[in-house]
Amino acid sequence: MANVILKLMTIFSTEVGLTEINYSNVEILGDVIDQFMSEHGKKIRKNFLSPQGKLESHIVILVNGRNYMFLEELNTKLKDGDEIAISPPLVGG
Repeated sequence: MANVILKLMTIFSTEVGLTEINYSNVEILGDVIDQFMSEHGKKIRKNFLSPQGKLESHIVILVNGRNYMFLEELNTKLKDGDEIAISPPLVGG
């Protein structure tokens, strides 16, 4: 089991009112997302989940700077001190 930090970017930090949340005793990324949604889901649901209740495909989730889609997605194993960042897509010109 691991202790990790979840960093919330832009609209997620604004909606939740926090920039970081510590999670203890988690094993995989899905555990963190489940706990986060249990605690804050009502505030961010419309920006985070599709109408079918699935994680929106445009959400950027990084584990130690690496996109979770290129790891083991929500089954990515976590270790103590891992940093997870959640952000809407970043675009600019």
